[in-house]
Amino acid sequence: MKLKLLLVLFLGLFIIQKPILAQEKQVVRVAISNQNFSTYEHQSVKLSSDDFIKIIDMSQKNQIDPVDANKIIEIRMENSLFNIYIDGDLKYENLNGPLLFGSNKELQILELNRKGTPAKYFGMLELRHSKNNIFFNIINVIDMQNYLRGVVSNEMPISFGLEALKAQSVAARNYVQNAQINQNYDVVDSTASQVYYGVNSYKDVADMAVYQTKGIYALYDEKPITALYFSTSTGITDDWEDIFGTGVYSGKYPYLKARYDLDNEPLKSERDVEKFLSQKDNGLDINSPKFRWEFEFDRGELEEVLHYTLQQQSKLGYVSPNYDGDIKIEGLKEIIAIKRTPAGKITELEIKSKTGNYKIKTQLAIRRVLKKNNAMMPSTAFFVIASKKEEALLNEGSDAGLLNIFDSEAEGRYPKTFKVVGGGFGHGVGMSQYGASALAKVGKRYPEILKHYYTDIKISTIPKIVEANEYNMGSKVEFYFEPEVYKEAYLYINNTRGVKEFPFKINDIEFSETAHIANKKVVKINITEYLRQGINIIDFPPLSYDNKGKHIIYRVEFENE
Repeated sequence: MKLKLLLVLFLGLFIIQKPILAQEKQVVRVAISNQNFSTYEHQSVKLSSDDFIKIIDMSQKNQIDPVDANKIIEIRMENSLFNIYIDGDLKYENLNGPLLFGSNKELQILELNRKGTPAKYFGMLELRHSKNNIFFNIINVIDMQNYLRGVVSNEMPISFGLEALKAQSVAARNYVQNAQINQNYDVVDSTASQVYYGVNSYKDVADMAVYQTKGIYALYDEKPITALYFSTSTGITDDWEDIFGTGVYSGKYPYLKARYDLDNEPLKSERDVEKFLSQKDNGLDINSPKFRWEFEFDRGELEEVLHYTLQQQSKLGYVSPNYDGDIKIEGLKEIIAIKRTPAGKITELEIKSKTGNYKIKTQLAIRRVLKKNNAMMPSTAFFVIASKKEEALLNEGSDAGLLNIFDSEAEGRYPKTFKVVGGGFGHGVGMSQYGASALAKVGKRYPEILKHYYTDIKISTIPKIVEANEYNMGSKVEFYFEPEVYKEAYLYINNTRGVKEFPFKINDIEFSETAHIANKKVVKINITEYLRQGINIIDFPPLSYDNKGKHIIYRVEFENE
C-alpha cells in the first residue's frame, strides 16, 4: 500500500549521529524488603504457590525437579551458598545461585504481609547474592504493566478518579524507566522508590489506568522525563533547582518548573509566606488534609527532639556547626527561615538556643529535624510562632500566668511553646497528586494533567531505532489510543541517514511504498485514521542490508489540543 498521508518536514528534531537511546523497559526488577521495610538483605525466605514451582540454579543452568503445589520451600543462605528445604527436609544443598523460582500462579512469600494479607507476586522471584555473599536479595522479575498494577493504587488513592490515576500511571512508568539502583535490581518496593505490594494491591480502576496508558510516556527533548511527584501542593509547586540543586537529582531538569494555582504569585517576604499559608482556599489541593496544617511543641519537648535529630542530620553533613550531643540543646529561643524558595519552602533553617545556634540545609533534613510524634514535618513550607511575653500577659492577666509560660533563668526568659504553621505534603516538585485529582474532577484528561505539572513535555511513545542486523530483528511499539482523549496522533520518522525505503505496518495495514517520503530528513505523518480504540501496534521490519550502517528513528506523539 502506498502511503498517502499528511507529511510535515521538521528540521533539528533529531541529531544526525546515531544516538544512544534508552531501551524501553519491558521487564522490571524489584527488590523485596522485609516486613517493616528496613532492609533488602535476607538470609532465608519461605515460598509457596497454588501450582507447582519450577526452580533453576542459574549458575549451572540446571532446572531442579519441580516442587508440588502448596509445598513450603525454604531457602537459606549458609556459608555463602543456597540450601533448599522442602517441607522442612533438606533437598538441595550448596547451590551457587542465583536461584530462579517460577509458577503458573502467584508466588507467595510466607511470613511477609502486604496490605494485611500474605504477600503474593506475579512473574518470577530471583534470589541473588548481595552483601559479601552473606545475604541475598529477593527480586521480583515482573513485566512493566504488572509492576505498575502493583504500584499505582499504593501511590494514589483510587478515589482520585480514572484520569488522575492515568496521569499517575504515566509518571510511575517514567520513573521506573529511568531507574536502576544497582546491578541486582532497578527499584525497591518501598517509598525509597515507588511503593509496590505486588498482587495484593491490584485494583480494577488502577488496573484500567495502567492498561489505558500502555506504552505512553512523558518526553522532553525526546527522552523520558524524571517524573517526580508528591502528595499535596500548597498552591505553588517548586522549581527542581530550588529543592534539588545538588544531591540525588543533580542535573538539569527544565521540565520541573514552578506551577502556580489560581492567581498565586511568588512569595517574596516572610509576610507573604505567613499570609499565603494562613489562607485555606488558594489552591487545587484544598481537599487534602495536609493542604494546611499546624503543630505545637512545648519548648522542653522540642529541645529533646532536636537533641536526637540534630545529631542524626549532623552525621549526614546537613548541620553547621556539627552537633554531637555533648552539650544538649537548652533555652531554645528562635527558629528562623534563612533561605526560602519562591513557593515558600525553607531550604536553610537556623535554630537559636542558649547553648548554641545551628543551621540546617536541604528541605529533607529540615523536615527530619523538626519531628512531631516521631514523624517528620509534612513539608518545609511553614513559619514558626514562638510564645511571646505580651501574649502570656494577655492570656493570663498577671505575672503568675507569665511564669507558667516562661521559664525564669539567670540567662533570661525563653518561649514556652512553638507553633509551626504550614502547608503541603512532600518535596513539592513535579506533579501534585491531590492537584491531579482536582483537575480530573473538573474534566481534565490525563495529558492535560501531566502538561499542567511538567513544562513543555510531549505525550509520546519512546523513540526507537530501526536498522539492519544479522538477527533479522525489527522494531515494534505497542500503545493504547483513545480517540476521545487525543485530537491527533502523529508518527515521527527521523531519516537523517538517508535510508531509501522503510516499510512498516500500522495494525493490519501495510505501508510498503515509502520511497516518496524517504528523501525527507524528518517527517511527521498523521496516522489518526489508522488507529483504533485500544491497543495499537506499529511494526518496522529490519532495514535491508544495502542500508547497513544506517538507521531510522521513530516514535508516536499524541496531541490533545
